[in-house]
Amino acid sequence: MTPRIILMIAAAFLLTLSGCGGSSSSSSTSGTLHVSLTDAASPDYQAVYVTVGRVEIKASTDTGENGWQSFDLVNKTINLLDLTGGILESLGTRDLAAGDYNQIRLILAPTPDTQININGTAHPFAQYVVDLTGGTHALKVPSGFQSGIKLVKRFTVEAAGLVELILDFDATKSVVKAGNSGKWLLKPVIRVIDTLTLAGIGGSVTDDTAPLKIAQQGVSVSAQTFNAGTAIPLGESITTHAGTLTDISGAYLLRLLAGDYTLVAVKDGFLPQCRRVTALTGTTKIEDFTLIPADSGTLTITIGGLTALDDSVTISVRQTNLCGSSLSTLYEVASPSFAEDGSYDISLPVGDYTVVAYGENHTPISVQRDILSNTTTVFNVAL
Repeated sequence: MTPRIILMIAAAFLLTLSGCGGSSSSSSTSGTLHVSLTDAASPDYQAVYVTVGRVEIKASTDTGENGWQSFDLVNKTINLLDLTGGILESLGTRDLAAGDYNQIRLILAPTPDTQININGTAHPFAQYVVDLTGGTHALKVPSGFQSGIKLVKRFTVEAAGLVELILDFDATKSVVKAGNSGKWLLKPVIRVIDTLTLAGIGGSVTDDTAPLKIAQQGVSVSAQTFNAGTAIPLGESITTHAGTLTDISGAYLLRLLAGDYTLVAVKDGFLPQCRRVTALTGTTKIEDFTLIPADSGTLTITIGGLTALDDSVTISVRQTNLCGSSLSTLYEVASPSFAEDGSYDISLPVGDYTVVAYGENHTPISVQRDILSNTTTVFNVAL
């Protein structure tokens, strides 16, 4: 079995699946579900490892904890940062009775597999990160996720039909950084994409260095939406639907549901760029960016009040811009999460920002901060 597959977005927008586990035949009263895992690259780590035990699904007619149906056991330790640029990791294929389904559950395993990591050593933990210096940090899974990561996604299995779902695991938003105590958390943020409604946005990113424009590697490109409704919690008013980093040639590719998005390109030392785009099912929208160099300053976040064992706070750094349209929109340029009290630095290009601190157990705090060249600006977060 070859579990890793590549998604090629072309004019016909075909998904090629190779060597999947499980049965692929189906009767006149059943269909087939295939599930894969993918991720957006992160500039903060060399690797983010999770150990997947199995995948379970539930029909819409089943209630409570009954009715979960399991795929074959996976029991594989996967580096999420390997799953970028269209690469998928197969989590299995299962024949299901034709009908409506509405939940998926990803079960993380408590022990790693016997393979080696990017450091050439055995996996020290089931869930962990390798930082930019090569150090490893175990990721504690909060109690709410230990019974499985439940994902709400409605889909219909047609008789003799095939449904292909992609679990997009956002490593950047899922890893909660620790300070000196080493309390690193894994709070999974996962989106479920149905390939029947899959759209693409791709292109390249350069800077305006004269006389030649130079390809920019490691630019964070994301597709976001902003909901200004009063019923939406402040911390949840911006949703990132897909994200990635540009490769050595400056190219990027996002896959996501068809719809309208704010496309945002961010890299240290350059002004953030944004524009409004519409992604259509079965097509790839081409959007190129040219970044403008800018001086940077430091936003220092001083946090106090994180006392609970699994407590954390997310710092959402936002800007407002027209993004090539007639109406201004709010978008996010950084969103690190922290698991303990202390001071943390975020490097930002000069400019005006809205900074929001929020967490599950805390009332959101919003302030305006101007970032000046080679200057430190402080935001005290008293939770």
